[in-house]
Amino acid sequence: MNADSIAGRIRSARENNGLSQTELARLLGVNRATIGHWERDQSFSPNRDHLQALSNVLHVSLSWLAIGSDTSAPPATARSRANLEFKMVELSKHLPISFLASVVALMENAEMYL
Repeated sequence: MNADSIAGRIRSARENNGLSQTELARLLGVNRATIGHWERDQSFSPNRDHLQALSNVLHVSLSWLAIGSDTSAPPATARSRANLEFKMVELSKHLPISFLASVVALMENAEMYL
């Protein structure tokens, strides 16, 4: 599968962001099987609202995702950093505050090595 189809662009963008189908489905509020259908050629495509949500979550332009134009996608490193930051925030919502305080202290101490 390649980026010549909407299915290929969805899959490519998802993989570039380091997301599984399950993680992407959770972020969009859809079933994992829906993501699988969207990523398969000869299957159904997402509607406009889902395309917009996909472009936001996957950090790609709506026009690239929908029709393959506008190749000015952000570099992989920017997408990777944004994805990691997003994951940190999402995961932190389920951690005890004492653990979060330790992580913040560790990050503050690591700052002096940068």
